[in-house]
Amino acid sequence: MASDYDLSAAFKAIEDELTASMIRNLKRHRAEEIKEGYEWSMWQVEQLKALEKYKKENQAKYSTQFENINAQIEAMIRAAKEQGGTDQEQKILRAMKKGFTARKASRGATAEFFKLNKRKLESLVKATVDDMKRAETAVLRMANDQYRKIIYNAQVYANTGAGTYEKAVDMATKDFLKSGINCIEYANGSRHTIADYADMAIRTAGKRAYLQGEGEKRKEWGISTVIVNKRGNPCPKCLPHCGKVYIDDVWSDGPKSGISPLTGIKYPLISSAVAGGLYHPRCKDSHTTYFEGISTPPEGSVYTRDELNQIVDQYKADQRQQYAERQAEKYERLEKFSLDEENQKRYAARREEWKRRQNGKLSLEPKEDLSERRRQRMENLRNKQSDIDFSSMDSSELKRYISENLKTDFVNMKGANTDFVRETVKVIDQFEKRMGGNTIEGLKVQFGGTPAGVYAKYDDSTKTLLLKKTGNLTSYEETRKKENFRYRFKYKKDLDYHATETYGGVIWHELGHAVDIDCGQALSRRLSSDIKLEEESLRVSAYARTTQFVRATKRSEAWAENFAAYMHGGRNKAKVPKEIVDMIEKYFKSYTGTTGVRR
Repeated sequence: MASDYDLSAAFKAIEDELTASMIRNLKRHRAEEIKEGYEWSMWQVEQLKALEKYKKENQAKYSTQFENINAQIEAMIRAAKEQGGTDQEQKILRAMKKGFTARKASRGATAEFFKLNKRKLESLVKATVDDMKRAETAVLRMANDQYRKIIYNAQVYANTGAGTYEKAVDMATKDFLKSGINCIEYANGSRHTIADYADMAIRTAGKRAYLQGEGEKRKEWGISTVIVNKRGNPCPKCLPHCGKVYIDDVWSDGPKSGISPLTGIKYPLISSAVAGGLYHPRCKDSHTTYFEGISTPPEGSVYTRDELNQIVDQYKADQRQQYAERQAEKYERLEKFSLDEENQKRYAARREEWKRRQNGKLSLEPKEDLSERRRQRMENLRNKQSDIDFSSMDSSELKRYISENLKTDFVNMKGANTDFVRETVKVIDQFEKRMGGNTIEGLKVQFGGTPAGVYAKYDDSTKTLLLKKTGNLTSYEETRKKENFRYRFKYKKDLDYHATETYGGVIWHELGHAVDIDCGQALSRRLSSDIKLEEESLRVSAYARTTQFVRATKRSEAWAENFAAYMHGGRNKAKVPKEIVDMIEKYFKSYTGTTGVRR
């Protein structure tokens, strides 16, 4: 019997086969180089022919595989239900040996319940298999659509001066390879691959079937009390329910009144816990039968404060590890399916970096074993002038500079104030040079979407630097200077903003938040351990000191202001404490293996 892991791995293998076949075709039907360049029109004709063959072969090949997988899914769900019933009966019999009194209900009294449960199981099987069939159709359709998109985009990238054929194709396939065949869109807008979706759907269905099997046995023996297991690392949604006793009115047909038929004690209903988030998709929590008089009663306080703090820290660590795992998988795809050798080496280095993070190595440690080519590139970057004159560039020139020189994604630029774009490109250009020609993975710049009255905001959930799209740059900077004066007057100390009197300074401030998040907020946390927040030498502004911020936010804002002061320069750069300067340089060193580009 296949497990949910085996079935998820089968879908992952199919995704890899679809992608590998696509890349083989792109590599095989190479554009021929002639005097004027590549004969892209002929190449497109050949690729479109290959696409039609690719579609037909995939339909024939994978239809049979999908049928076999779907049959295994159905068998696994039914087996989970039977296993749940078997395991539960053994627990009940062991409890009876310890003195628990129970007696099987007559078949007539439970006949209707079992008929209903059978219909529920059939509905669960049908819904799961039907969903997988739709997902299987979507994965083939998306592979075809992406192939067609790559065919046309490759020529576009070649026309922008991408260089070799391999580089042009790699640029055309980059977005696709970063995401994989993410043909499944959830209600919240997030997109997932079929392997990821199968893992979620099959695990969820298998768990529900198992709980149904357990519930049938409890109903058969007249038991309806359950306790949600207390474990060391519950997710936030399930945490409020762990360690509590419930009447199971979902799987065991417990009384809706919540009153135990054995003791008359009133308990909350498990249906209310489910409505509150328990047993969400991919939920790892579970409940077991609570044998009244035999089982250990739950503690008055389910979790202590120390346990709760430990759970939060562990949950965040798990989230970071999962993120590192996804990044490692992404760069593995890019390395495996890129055509250009230089790209393959670059992606291999990033894959190894994320694997180190996944295995628990500190994100601030410098990269090792830099290739000679990369060392030379770093030296070239250090010798290159950092400040390029962007003031004379128009919108089209700025876009070209972004596409040819920057790795940070810029989105929604249409209609943005050109002055804002110039300042943003200048700051991001300097930032990437300090990063050794790299950028924070997934970092995006989006014009528009800032809250009212806010010029810049960093959204850590999407790694997006949100910037005001329209407005007057001069007016903004004049207003900012007046605000600083107001803060200085109010506190009668020189505790003004460090570097945010200019629009560029604001961008550096938000990049400071991005850098902090990239390190799991290890940088801002050190302001309370290695450096005291209250020290005058830290030069914390009124903005970071104001009482509306909790202590953690104070640290975050203090870090961002000092980062902006150091990176933006000007009159406040000298005020940045040496300890913070060392932290900033160590961060850049983790990306470059050097102290960064000379400024």
